[in-house]
Amino acid sequence: MTAGPRAFRPALRPAFRPAFRPAFWPAVCAAAMVAGPADAGVRYRCELLDGSERVALEDLSARFSAAVRRCTAFEVADLPGPRIETEFTTLAFTRPRPSPAPLTWRTNPQPLALGAPHLQRMVQQASRKHGLDPRLVGALVHVESAYQTQARSPKGALGLMQIMPATGARYGVASRQDLLDPATNIDVGARYLRDLNEMFDGRVDLVLAAYNAGEGAVKRYGNRIPPYRETQDYVRKILKLYEGE
Repeated sequence: MTAGPRAFRPALRPAFRPAFRPAFWPAVCAAAMVAGPADAGVRYRCELLDGSERVALEDLSARFSAAVRRCTAFEVADLPGPRIETEFTTLAFTRPRPSPAPLTWRTNPQPLALGAPHLQRMVQQASRKHGLDPRLVGALVHVESAYQTQARSPKGALGLMQIMPATGARYGVASRQDLLDPATNIDVGARYLRDLNEMFDGRVDLVLAAYNAGEGAVKRYGNRIPPYRETQDYVRKILKLYEGE
């Protein structure tokens, strides 16, 4: 976890345009499949009118303006995660483009049933305080430390949310021992998540990637998940817990 926080503003929630019909996307894909040959090294990231994104063989925005807002070309090698197995696939961690609201995608406000009850309560309290979804914070704590309050990483990260001392100091906690206090550790981690959420406009995948690899790494790769296997696996694990898969 590197670099400094940004000024806080309310976190974000996905918003959908009711006029868009999701069932229209398969028809777009089918039409594009017969459109002709495409550059084997290039794909197009197409933003649909509901705010979600898909990968296509060609720029579909002109032909399917009723469903597609815009498309941006990129090289296949730049795709995060596993190699593309089909011509049309949802990006591994794509979420709909957000609009202002608290970071609460889940309808169930309870944290995951992981860790001791008193630690779950701390997660809930810090999440409410900083406008986060307790399920997301709980999933992150589980992946970071398995709810071990005295966890220490070889790189020096400490406690439940594996806070680096430099990050703790940024939020006014200079003592390594203080960072091992569960309530303090969760509060610092939640504040950092809140600031990352503001920085990356509510994109949960990018928030998690930045928590793991640093916001600088996410920005260097064009506000996408860096091509680090550790970071990609980290994001997948947390989202799998968070989404209950």
